[in-house]
Amino acid sequence: MGSREPVRDQQTVTKDGEQIAALPVGAVFRPTVTQVDDRGSLWELLDPRWGAHPDPIVYAYSVTWRPGKIKAWAIHRNHDDRYAVLFGELLVVMYDVRPESPTHGMVSELVLSEYRRGLLTIPVGVWHGTQNIGTTDAAVVNFPTEPYDHEHPDKYRLPVGTPEIPYTFPTSSGW
Repeated sequence: MGSREPVRDQQTVTKDGEQIAALPVGAVFRPTVTQVDDRGSLWELLDPRWGAHPDPIVYAYSVTWRPGKIKAWAIHRNHDDRYAVLFGELLVVMYDVRPESPTHGMVSELVLSEYRRGLLTIPVGVWHGTQNIGTTDAAVVNFPTEPYDHEHPDKYRLPVGTPEIPYTFPTSSGW
């Protein structure tokens, strides 16, 4: 086996621990704080006073992923998703296909977990898929910007391995 020059890691966070990866325009990650004391914990999921999103809370639901499982790809034409991870570790991938967007064609990855809690807004017109990268079930509460329409769902799908989206989910860990 021939020798190869080592490759230096690319910077992924600032010195203060903030992720530097770009997100599609309109996608927002707002870190949140979990308050802990001897009785347990309290975590604010979404507060309109944060200004994280102008639309009111009109509907909420929870979704889970089993370890290693992927739910992809989905896009909405009428509403934004607003994810808050309750527990577990998830890789959220977004692909911006909005023709007018300055981030058109961008693929973006964001890891959400109980160790890095926050509120993620996924805007209309951005494909998104999520993989549980942890060893236990993972759960998200979603606060979409409109209630679910059971007769006419605002959800369009492509299969995980579609060539329409230039991304392949990881199948193993490590370098």
